[in-house]
Amino acid sequence: MQAINWILRLVGLIFLILFQVLVLNKLNVSTYIHPYVYPMFIILLPFETPRWMILPLAFAVGFSIDMFNNTAGMHAAACVFIAFARPWLIKRYTPITGYENVNAPSLSELGVVWFALFTLTVIFIHHSIYYFLQVFWMNDVGYLLLKIFLSTLVSTLLIVIFAFLFAKRKVKR
Repeated sequence: MQAINWILRLVGLIFLILFQVLVLNKLNVSTYIHPYVYPMFIILLPFETPRWMILPLAFAVGFSIDMFNNTAGMHAAACVFIAFARPWLIKRYTPITGYENVNAPSLSELGVVWFALFTLTVIFIHHSIYYFLQVFWMNDVGYLLLKIFLSTLVSTLLIVIFAFLFAKRKVKR
């Protein structure tokens, strides 16, 4: 069962990367909005996934996007940082009931509010690191902050929509 779950996660990752590269990267909404949904893979990893496994996975995900976008490791750096901060963020957002009987972050198990706040935080950190590395100097702080803020909102919205679309439905008995 565990191997099947990881195969499904990798298929989902391939879908996210293809959607990112073939659709979202070609989409030109505004100079301020550039949504990135591929960090959803890192967000949805199981809680018990060891850090030694999360960090190389995050690097591989970010590096694959870097290869398509020719961005010289900026996506990889942002992904590795959110993978490194993920355990702390999970502790920070622990619900009162804890994570009993919950394998991974999900809408159906932890609720929309928890999932949206957790996703918003992770995506904000990812986008902040990515855009600071992209600009690499602070000559127009307003533009940079607006770009981070708007891209974070749109990316979070898309990830929550994807989570709704592909969530496991609870069967009432």
